[in-house]
Amino acid sequence: MTTTKTLAIVGVVVVVIAIVAYQFTGQEDPTMPRIEAKSANTLSKLPDFAKIADVKEKKETFFTTLYPIIEEENQHIMKLRSALIALNDIPFVDLAPKQLAYISDVAKYYRADDAINKNTITQLLERVDIIPPSLALTQAAIESGWGSSRFSKQGNNLFGQWCFSKGCGMVPSSRDSGKAHEVAKFKSVNAAVRGYLKNLNTNSAYQKLRDKRAQIRKSDGEVTGIALAQTLTEYSEEREKYITKVSKFINQNKLQRFTKQFEESLKAA
Repeated sequence: MTTTKTLAIVGVVVVVIAIVAYQFTGQEDPTMPRIEAKSANTLSKLPDFAKIADVKEKKETFFTTLYPIIEEENQHIMKLRSALIALNDIPFVDLAPKQLAYISDVAKYYRADDAINKNTITQLLERVDIIPPSLALTQAAIESGWGSSRFSKQGNNLFGQWCFSKGCGMVPSSRDSGKAHEVAKFKSVNAAVRGYLKNLNTNSAYQKLRDKRAQIRKSDGEVTGIALAQTLTEYSEEREKYITKVSKFINQNKLQRFTKQFEESLKAA
């Protein structure tokens, strides 16, 4: 009995050491990339798009300013997704303590179930996936008024994201009495894009989006902004009208070209 207890304690210690080593090592294991992207070039604030008189030029400048950031964040998500797929090919009982610790940290970041089991990675793959640039660019333009809103100028909030602790962001002047939400502030445009992607990939309000995307993946289809836009009734009080607005915006501005550009970037990576 004593030997069994000793072995059990040793096993726990090994797992704890592995977790600590993983969390605090300064080197990135290429088979287990960092969970959150590290921006190569950080955009601390948006340009003043209002200074561009030509409407067509202003729109294109808005898109080309944000697209590289969206591409970088999505590429990192795909890198993380590929690592999870590789780990999923290993029988759960054969995963090393370091690999289990990594899966646990990804699950925490993506707000999945706390208990790690053989189905965890399958669940994570529904969350660790891209948001098409066509959709991200559209929502950024609509929610920020082409970068002209107070929240986008003062807090880099391009996507109308809320936060719920006092002092976490900016208090909207139109907030209803009794409401406590604030509009989130971000240190950079990169952080705002990262927050938006994480929001759609984790918030229970957007489960339909994740279900739709997983269904498309399963059928080897193309994950497009138009397809995922159909699930966004919870994003705006406009509900179905918002879906129509987003879909129309993508088509009018030919934004599928940016999703295709992103797909080409993945081939070159």
